[in-house]
Amino acid sequence: MKIATLNIDWFKKSKDLKKIIQDEINKQDLDFLIVNENILNFSFNKNYFEYHSKSIPTNEVFQHLDYGIYLKGETPTRTSIYSKHQSIQEIKTIDSYTSICHKFTIDGKEIVIYGTIIGTWGIKYQDKIAKVELENFKNDVKNIMIENENVFIVGDFNTSFFEIEKRQLPSIKSRKELINYTDNYNIHRATEQIQNCIDHIFISDNLKKISNFKTSTFLENNILKDDPHKGIILEFLF
Repeated sequence: MKIATLNIDWFKKSKDLKKIIQDEINKQDLDFLIVNENILNFSFNKNYFEYHSKSIPTNEVFQHLDYGIYLKGETPTRTSIYSKHQSIQEIKTIDSYTSICHKFTIDGKEIVIYGTIIGTWGIKYQDKIAKVELENFKNDVKNIMIENENVFIVGDFNTSFFEIEKRQLPSIKSRKELINYTDNYNIHRATEQIQNCIDHIFISDNLKKISNFKTSTFLENNILKDDPHKGIILEFLF
């Protein structure tokens, strides 16, 4: 099973780069792709099921931005799940504009995928927005893990786990907060050793115990033109 995450920056790309992105995603033959900063009509393969967070309003300023003008009529969705497998249950999240959670059955096992963003404005508005998103993340994951043992926690966390890279949300100490939280809940930061990486896939303790996995990348940031974002893959063997 292959699960990946990718921030496409609202797909504000040239025509040629849009095609490269879609082609490269298809080449990966993913079971699941979590896309951040997405638009509703983004697609790479019609055979995938699509699940989206609540669309951001486009007829008013929403959290400091008029998305209707910024995206020239496109409908923004902060987090989406593209899946070869049909969802068997949607799980409620605290902030439905930012986060999404669904349950699937794979090889007879129930898995849950939670997708989100911590720091939807990057380093801006950290105390007003990112701090709230971090707390929502913590509470969502805690609630999800009460009833589910096989959980993937995926998305754009705006945080590298290499201190030397100085990539985090410094006002809210996102690196320390995420490390402490995941350690406390026995969550494995599966992608923390990928350099120059702020998009991540974490897994619950049970998933780590029952599987082998490896990480890889695609659409490196020199291709995606949105440093430090790139495609992050976790290949999973139950």
